[in-house]
Amino acid sequence: MNVTGRCTMKKLISLTLALLLIISAFAFPSGAISTEKVSVMVFKSKNLTFEKAESDIYNCKVTNNDEGFISVSANNEGGFYWLMVKGKKATTDTIKPVITVSQKKDGKTVTVKKFRITVKPAETVKMSDVKINKDTSTVLHLKNPYETEYKFSLSKKIVSIKQRLFNGNDAAYTLKGLKNGTTTVKAYIKGTKTLIGSFKITVGDFKPVIKKSFQSLTVCFNEHMKETEFLPGGVIELGEAVRYFHSGGKITAKAKDKTIVDIKTSPATDVTPKAVKLIGKTAGKTIVTLYETVGKTKTKIGTIKLTVKRAKDSKVYEGNRELDNDGIFYENFISPGEKYDLKKAVINKYVNFKGTKSHFDTDEYTFTAKSSHPSILSVNEKGVVTCHKIDKKGVCKISYTIVFADGSKAKGGGQFDIIEAEV
Repeated sequence: MNVTGRCTMKKLISLTLALLLIISAFAFPSGAISTEKVSVMVFKSKNLTFEKAESDIYNCKVTNNDEGFISVSANNEGGFYWLMVKGKKATTDTIKPVITVSQKKDGKTVTVKKFRITVKPAETVKMSDVKINKDTSTVLHLKNPYETEYKFSLSKKIVSIKQRLFNGNDAAYTLKGLKNGTTTVKAYIKGTKTLIGSFKITVGDFKPVIKKSFQSLTVCFNEHMKETEFLPGGVIELGEAVRYFHSGGKITAKAKDKTIVDIKTSPATDVTPKAVKLIGKTAGKTIVTLYETVGKTKTKIGTIKLTVKRAKDSKVYEGNRELDNDGIFYENFISPGEKYDLKKAVINKYVNFKGTKSHFDTDEYTFTAKSSHPSILSVNEKGVVTCHKIDKKGVCKISYTIVFADGSKAKGGGQFDIIEAEV
């Protein structure tokens, strides 16, 4: 290439770069806020909350929402701008609402964030058919990913459905068979004609069976707790083990090896029959046979493979601790100059507790405790706490650790209510 050609090429490159810079300046002005695309489903909400300076005050404006596609809740809350969007109606391909968050700065309105919202139609939920015996009740669980309850269309002569729980993604109902027959249940979003799912309920006379989740079970025991029922994992209620139990029926059980497990009766509930519970006694394996008795007729239902395992000693502590709702630190007042035998309190309440007949010899555990601020509350090697002064900032914490002979550990702790001594 000659000199003239090279000069011409440089001019073209320079001109091209200049044009690109001009186009960029118009296409992407300095400080422009990009629009964030957000999708939400009908009958659901999306949290768009973001951080901000506590002194900043933001405002929210919604456009392209004349058809009521969304509802928006917004508020300034300290270091956050709380912004919640709920889908009300599916958007079209051409119209989508826009949320603009702005603030006043130097007398001008400055855009902080922009969101373009797509609202998707409600999705159907797969629902399984149900069988139930006449005059019995059971718990029916239905998936519900929406923030609105279901309303049902069904034959109320055959079955009744009453809401039991509506929490997050799970909706639970009490289902009762009223009359033999089959009805199709259609689930709609409450207050709308939006069909989410459907299933069939058949009320009849079905043979009882053991649920799959109960066909192989493990129950625990620990020789240090006589009332093993209070041990975590120390009892299995079989009232929920049987599907298709009959009205007025009673579930009983018989263990092949009676030395490793106790079988005690359990009362009926609104959704389970009168039944039994299995309580571990000593390690081993056995077969437990379940029966249903209705009137004078006793029918074998099936068998359960049962394993009884020894629970760690720390589980004894956990079982006793669960029985004490408030704990030993609740409203436990102490004043400067006073002492408190923490070890004695913990051992009597959570280790050697008369209520569950749990007992450990002194050589079967060690107890240690420490204070986060010994100048306020100190703890000696015997587990005795001494109060030295008022905890003005409320920072002093006492923690303790119990190490059992089998190597398992239990930990606890809390704060005393330190008050001035009465004169």
